[in-house]
Amino acid sequence: MSACASGPPTEVNYVRATERFEGTLPCTDCQGIDTDLIIKRDAITGAPAGFYLHEVRIDAPGGERVNTSWGNWSQNLDVTDFKRQLYVLRPEVGNARVFVPLESGDLQPLSADGAPLVDDEGADVELERLTPSLSETATRDEKQTDQERDG
Repeated sequence: MSACASGPPTEVNYVRATERFEGTLPCTDCQGIDTDLIIKRDAITGAPAGFYLHEVRIDAPGGERVNTSWGNWSQNLDVTDFKRQLYVLRPEVGNARVFVPLESGDLQPLSADGAPLVDDEGADVELERLTPSLSETATRDEKQTDQERDG
């Protein structure tokens, strides 16, 4: 009989094997850099498993320029604030890039000195996460919003 008894629901932690982020980063000699970042994780462990970064410089002198890079990334703790996680992208060619994952799910790029990148008005720049959330709460919220919209 005990085999048929049900217990409390078990919490399941979903691993996002692929996350995609997009946005426009500031640029000193162009109108901005359209950025498309895909990070990958091991589907079972959640460990970092590579990235792909595609950037297009908007209205750059000499025409739009495209840069594509890929490589490995890691999750590190910020040595100046142990509560803050950092995503460090290490491309096969070029310099490392650092991002802070935000509570919203978006990524905030950091400059070489560790300060958040800002736009021309001084507002923080973020790459928006495009991957849908798999959390139960988000699913309920989306259903409630759909029901409210449908009347």
